[in-house]
Amino acid sequence: MPYPHGAPVSDLFAIRRTPNSGRAVFASQDIPADTLIAKMDNLAITVLLRQYRKEVCAHCFSYDRGNGLKMRDSYIGFAFCSADCQQKWRDDVGDVGVAAWTAAEKLTKNRSKEDDEMQDVDDPRPTSKEITQAWEKVANRAALIRLARQGSDNKQHRKSIHAAISAPISPDVLAFCVSGILLRYSKPEVWPSLLALATDPKPYHNADDLLAFTRSYLQLLAILPEPLLEFTTPEILFVLSTRDSHNSFGIRSLEDEGSEFFGYGCWPAASYFNHSCGPNLNKQRVGRVWEFTTARDIQKGEELCITYLSGEERQLSRGRRMERLRRTWGFECGCERCEI
Repeated sequence: MPYPHGAPVSDLFAIRRTPNSGRAVFASQDIPADTLIAKMDNLAITVLLRQYRKEVCAHCFSYDRGNGLKMRDSYIGFAFCSADCQQKWRDDVGDVGVAAWTAAEKLTKNRSKEDDEMQDVDDPRPTSKEITQAWEKVANRAALIRLARQGSDNKQHRKSIHAAISAPISPDVLAFCVSGILLRYSKPEVWPSLLALATDPKPYHNADDLLAFTRSYLQLLAILPEPLLEFTTPEILFVLSTRDSHNSFGIRSLEDEGSEFFGYGCWPAASYFNHSCGPNLNKQRVGRVWEFTTARDIQKGEELCITYLSGEERQLSRGRRMERLRRTWGFECGCERCEI
C-alpha cells in the first residue's frame, strides 16, 4: 500500500490497510507503557464555537474556566490569552486571512442567534442525490454573485449579493468554510494530506445542515476577499466536509474529563488511529498539539487505538456507546470491549 500523504512516520509504528477498518496503525516493535509515540501538530481546519470565542484562545485554545479573555479583537471576533498568541494567529492566517475573518465577523455580528436552534439528530442524512441537487440549486445565484463581485452594475446581479447576506446565518458552519478555504489558499502543501483521509460521501447531518452549507457558500462569495473567490466553490466545500466528517478531533477543556466542548479541528496526521472503547493509547491535547502515549505495554503487530469518546461517554453502557459512535462516526464498534 502506498504510504498516505501526510501520514505519521515512526520507527515505532506503521500504517497498514485492514479488511474491515480501512487503514490502521500497528506497532512495529514492542512498546512499553507510558511511551510517547507521537506528537501531531499539523492542524489544518479549526472551528471554535461562537459562544466560546470570548473564553477560549483562538490560537492555543487555553481556557480559564469560563472567564473571558482580556485580549479580544472585535474585528475578527476572536480572543487570545496573550499578545504572543495573537501574533502567532495573525502570522498563521496572513493578511488575506485576517481580511476574511473580519468580513465574516462583520456579517455575523449581532445576527449569530438566527440559526442556533438545535437540530434533531434523528433526522435522516441527505442522500448523494439530494446533496448534488442542493448544490445545483444555488449554482445560478452563485454565478450572479460572481458577476457582481467582478464589477457588474446589473441590478439583478447586485440584488443577488443583498439576498445572500440577508439570508439566515449559521456562524459555526461559516467559520468551518472560512477555515477550509484559507487552508486551500494559503497552505496548498497541506491539501494533499487532507485529500488522503478517509471519506464520508454523505457528510451532512440532515437537510438543515446541508442548507446551512449552501447558504454559507453564497454568503462567502459575497463577502470574502477577491483572492479567495477561486477557492470558494461547491467542490472544495464538499471535499472539506467529506474529510472533516470522520476525521475531526473535539477541542475540549483539559480539566473535568473534557466536559466543555469548545469546537473541533482536523489534524490529518492524527486521523489514522482507529477507535476502541478500551484503547491502548491515551491522547492528550497540549495547546495546538496532540500527544499520544501508550496506556499499557504494547506487543509488536498490535493495532494502536485511541477512543473517539469523551470522558463521560466512555462510562456509558455498551448499547449507548455504540449508538453514540453510530450517530457521530457512522460505524458499528466491534472492539474487544464491545464484543465481550
